[in-house]
Amino acid sequence: MWWRREPDPYSQYYASSDERSINRFVNLQKVMIALAILCVMLFLKKIDLPQTSAIITRVHRAITYEMDLAKFLDGIKNQKFIRDIPALKSVFEKETSSLPSRGFIPPLTGKVTSGFGRRFHPLLKVERMHNGIDIEELEGTPVKAAASGTVIQAAEDAELGRLVKIRHEGDVVTVYAHLKDVYVKTGDRVSQGQIIGTVGKTGLAENPHLHFEIWEKGMAQDPEKWLEISEKP
Repeated sequence: MWWRREPDPYSQYYASSDERSINRFVNLQKVMIALAILCVMLFLKKIDLPQTSAIITRVHRAITYEMDLAKFLDGIKNQKFIRDIPALKSVFEKETSSLPSRGFIPPLTGKVTSGFGRRFHPLLKVERMHNGIDIEELEGTPVKAAASGTVIQAAEDAELGRLVKIRHEGDVVTVYAHLKDVYVKTGDRVSQGQIIGTVGKTGLAENPHLHFEIWEKGMAQDPEKWLEISEKP
């Protein structure tokens, strides 16, 4: 085990139980609507008429061009109330456990103090998506490249502070933020395990930590799943 997860110190700021109930109800409504559309489609397919065939073709075209099925399924499986349904829980657990190793290594050792997903930002005071994980470590601790690749950005951001973005094979990008020092520049080729900077608290950060993200084909991924991190201490 490389990291261990610690309780989120900002959990008291999360949405109230009433707000979570409302969000859960809205999400359930969306799922029910999708299931209703599916049932209608299955019914229409049994009626072999030109009119029904035209309807099915139009719906199929809309789904094909306007919906990314992978994104839809990823969004569904990240809804806790969906994952808690007994009939679906084992399916998602099997899917997660069968994820192939991507060959990435952790950028440093430390405690994961904030995971991937929606959260209430402690400084901005708004609830929004947290596209990565926060790994707490002492300021100045070396940060390594998770995989070999090319630096596509080494800059400073008002929110993320000093950051490095590295592009890897397979249209994958890793992001290392709130750095104190940056040892690479845009265009540099880096090797897996190479030190690219140090832990800091630049940008919107109260304490020294590394904010680490993984993006694949433009979609934010949960780094703990990619690196097969155990949530148990």
